[in-house]
Amino acid sequence: MSSTEHVHGPDCNHDHPQEPTPHVHGPHCNHGHHEPVRNPLKTVGRNDPCPCGSEKKYKKCHGA
Repeated sequence: MSSTEHVHGPDCNHDHPQEPTPHVHGPHCNHGHHEPVRNPLKTVGRNDPCPCGSEKKYKKCHGA
């Protein structure tokens, strides 16, 4: 019996489990519909109150 580690390749003589195929989302996918992730700060104007609740204008708080 050889002490070298077995290397799988074209000359390997035993069965291997099949690699799972990667899942591709599409019209026949059985997953439920998910809403896209939206950036809540994208619609905040510079002079609007900051959505963090600091009561500062966005441009003086998180918009800096």
